Order: sequence, then C-alpha cells, then structure tokens
Amino acid sequence: MLGGIFILDRLLFFEFYFLFPNETEWDSSPWYNFLHKTKELQSTKDKHRTIITGSSVALYSVLPDELNQRDNNKTKYSFFSHVAMAPTDLYYYKENLLDSHPDLVVYIHNFADLQWEYQEPIDGKFQFNEAKWVKEFGDRYPAKTIYPTTYLKDHWTELPRKTISKLATKSLFYVSRFRVFFWDPIEVYIDNHFRSGRKYHLYQGKKPKEGIWSKGWTKETATLLCSEKKSKESIFLQKPKTKLKFRFYSDYNSSLNQKPMEEVERTFERAGWNDLEWSSLVKNQREWTVVQIQVLSELSSAKEVNLIRYGRDESVGIRLSHFFCKSSKLENRSYSRGSYWDDTRLVTMTVPDFQADYFERMIRDAGTRNELWRLHFVREAKKNANSLTFEPWLEFNRILTISDYFYQQKVPFVLVMSPENPIEFAFYKDSKWRKDWISSLKSHLETRGQTFIDHTEAVTDVRYFFDPHHLTYEGAHFYNTIFSKTLEPKILLPNP
Repeated sequence: MLGGIFILDRLLFFEFYFLFPNETEWDSSPWYNFLHKTKELQSTKDKHRTIITGSSVALYSVLPDELNQRDNNKTKYSFFSHVAMAPTDLYYYKENLLDSHPDLVVYIHNFADLQWEYQEPIDGKFQFNEAKWVKEFGDRYPAKTIYPTTYLKDHWTELPRKTISKLATKSLFYVSRFRVFFWDPIEVYIDNHFRSGRKYHLYQGKKPKEGIWSKGWTKETATLLCSEKKSKESIFLQKPKTKLKFRFYSDYNSSLNQKPMEEVERTFERAGWNDLEWSSLVKNQREWTVVQIQVLSELSSAKEVNLIRYGRDESVGIRLSHFFCKSSKLENRSYSRGSYWDDTRLVTMTVPDFQADYFERMIRDAGTRNELWRLHFVREAKKNANSLTFEPWLEFNRILTISDYFYQQKVPFVLVMSPENPIEFAFYKDSKWRKDWISSLKSHLETRGQTFIDHTEAVTDVRYFFDPHHLTYEGAHFYNTIFSKTLEPKILLPNP
C-alpha cells in the first residue's frame, strides 16, 4: 500500500500535473514555472542551446524572446532561473541544469545574490553566520520545494527538529512539496477560459500607443487598434459618474489626422467594473478598427489605485480587461517579459528627476520599510566593503564548485557580472574588497578555460534601472545587444 501511494504521488503530482497547460504569466508563479520550464528543457533538444541561469537579476537583465527572433541565430536562448536564486540553490540544481541539454551555460551573477543578511563585519572582514544560514535556508521555498532530500542529507545534524520533519515529509511526497503553488495554473486556466477577464496578473490585450501599466490601467487617453471586436468588453472605473469620450477611426492614419468617423460621450454611474458594448456606441454598425478612449472626468492617481507606493505619482485613466480588443493568446508566457508603462515612465524622466524619484522609492527610510529590508542589507554591505578584507565564504565557494562541475562535464561555462545601477555601484566601486572578489572569480574560471565577463558598468544610464540591480524592460532591451555580442565568440556550434 505504501509503495502504491508513492507511485501514485509521483504519477499524479510530478508527471501528470505538469502536463496541464501552463498559461501563467511572467513572474506570476516562480516555483511552478521553474519546475515546468526545467521539465520542458529536459524533454527537448535544440541544435545549440544556451541556458541563462541566475536569480531575478538574470530574469531582468536579458530578453531571450527578443534574442531568439534575430536572423541567423547560432543558438537558442532559454532561462533556467527563478527569483532569489542563491549560488547555493544553483549548486543543488547543477545536475538538473546538466540534464537540460546545455551547449553553453551562462550564469548571470550579482553582488546582491550573495546572501548578505548572513554576513556581519567583524575584525576587518565579513563573518559568515553559517548556523543561521543552515537553519533559514531549510525554510526557504527552493529547499522545501525543489531539493529537500539533498539539503536534508547535507545538513540534518545542524537543523532543528521541526525543519527536519518538514523536509523529510517533502522528500517523501511531491504533493507536500507542491501544495504551495498547486492551484496556480488551474486558477489561471479557469480565469482565462471561463471568466470575464476582470481578474488577471498582467494585461495581455492590445496596448495603447500612449502606453499602459502592467495591471491594465491606461493614461488619460488610450488609442488602440481593436483587432478583435468582441460584442462586450469590460472597463474598470475608480470613481462613480466617470465621463468618457469614445472616438472611432477607420484606421491609424485617420486617427493621426484627428478625423473620427464617430464620436460619443458616455457617463458611467458606478465605480468598479462596467460592461462596454460597442453596438451601443457606434451607430449603424459602421466599420472601425481604431478606438480612442479619453477620460473627461477628474483623473485618479497611480498611488490611489495601488500601482505605486513611493516616488513621483502619475495620473491614470481606466483599467481594461485582460484581453481587451484582442483574442486571448494562451501560450506559455511564464518567461516572456513585456513592455509596460511601469518601466517606460522611468526612461522619460530627466536624470535629476529620476534620481529624486529613486531616492523616494529605494533609499528613503529603507531600514524601516519591510519591502526594502534586503536591499538595505545589500547597500550596507557595499558600504562596509570599503574598509574590509576579502575572504572566501560558503556562498562564494559555491560558485567555484559550480564552475568546477561544468568544467568536469566539458560544458562551456561563462560567468557574467550583471549591470549595476551607477547610483549604488558607487558605494563600493573602488574598494579593494571588490577588486579581490572579482580577481578571485576571474582567476578560478580562466585557469579552467572558462570565461569571466564583467558587465557591471555596461549600462551607464541610471534610468535603465528600476532598483539597484534590476533593469527595466528598456534597459534589458539596451543590454541585450551587449550581452549577445560578448557571448558570440563563446558559442561553438556542434559538428554537422
């Protein structure tokens, strides 16, 4: 009976479960998407496959979809990455990564990946609190969800009894491991196929030429090509008695010339989601392809509708339903990043305005704001590095072990130091600690014929960064060319 339970658990929750259509969107269910992507890579092969691995820094640094659309590509780029992937996580994943058929492994790495909450400056150097690290890593989702057996095997003598019990249970049953995200793909599937599109993670409809926030909020005016005119759409209004003006055009040229074929104003009495029926707005069912929606009432703000909490506020218009004016494309988008006003607005600021906005968003009161506590640890570590001596520790040594592993497996390995926001890089740029850290990594890799690339200063425009280490979409688009050109000499095609 026990054997039957184990077999059923593996079949249902490790095999059949991942056959369910994955319609989750970018960054919406990181642990499910990572496992789903890993199984996809392990079950397929490409003529030449470059696997990009790392934490969210890797996810926000490059755009594989864009790279793969280029003509005469020598390789297919794929992600093997999830948020908060520490070097220790990748150390435990290295066999899974090897089973994903890489012809080249590129590890995009950053100072922030090194788990600074476990380091304390003592006696002229950073002291690593390994006891705290062992205990807390056992409670992280990667250990509980992806490698509970190996972590338990390595550290069972150091872990508290409660953590041992938890990891042991998760080692035995996949249902216990995956329950944290089990319903994610199912709920998304139900939302996409059986609901009105009023609940979603990221907007996937037609994008107005003026731009749109990732949660579907427009600016004061939204002009968009309606490629699929459904009989009824949905719009969300923050305030009651909101007055909208609709302008309809036969094509984009007529919208540029400001010659609407139909123009109508409509007041919506109640706040919240409202139905929008095109037939009630366009007389005689005249053919149109472009619609412009303008808010005539008092506008709401981005802070008011919870799009942002700190920094410069902006006006917003209405919120559009998930697939507004577009057929629902339900392919796997779990690692496909899109362009939204959340990022684009930063590039439109002047540098002084951005710096003032950045201070409000990322630095002011960082030590007391829960959402910034880890960035605060990293920032303080950069400042401390100026007066300390570099000395290897566990997380640093994991990278060397990963390097050795792929060297032994004869898989080309490249370590790329990702771009850093110049505002934050200045805190430790000229420190001897950083020079010795970089020198140690470079020396280790190059003695094995591997490649070390330092792109810390490859992106100099601060407006391309959302925070200290993550590039905006426009920043990733800019860095894409730098990244791919640097890698081209490392891509060795297999013999025909």
